[in-house]
Amino acid sequence: MTFDFKRMLKYERNVGDRDQNIRYGTGSLAIAVSLFLGSVPLLLLGIALLASGYTRFCPLYAGLGRTTAGSCCGGKAKAAQEGGHSCCGGDKPQAHQH
Repeated sequence: MTFDFKRMLKYERNVGDRDQNIRYGTGSLAIAVSLFLGSVPLLLLGIALLASGYTRFCPLYAGLGRTTAGSCCGGKAKAAQEGGHSCCGGDKPQAHQH
C-alpha cells in the first residue's frame, strides 16, 4: 500500500453521503467529549472530522486513492469522457435500446 502525497493535495470529492453523516456525528461527539474532558487533541480531531464532512474531501482517502463517494461513474470522471451522465455533470444520459 503506497501513499501518494501529490494526490493528497488535489481537491477531489471522495466522501460519500453515509461517510459524511458518520463524520458529522463522530466529530460532534468528539467535540462534546473534548469540552467535557478539556482535551485539546480530541477537540482538534472533532474539528477535522466536521471539516472533512462539510467539504466532502478527506486528504487521507485521497493519498490512499480511496473514495466512498458513490456516483454513476464510480467516483471517476470516466462517464464524462464517454458521453457523460447527468449525475457527473456530463451530457444527459442517452436512452437505452432494448
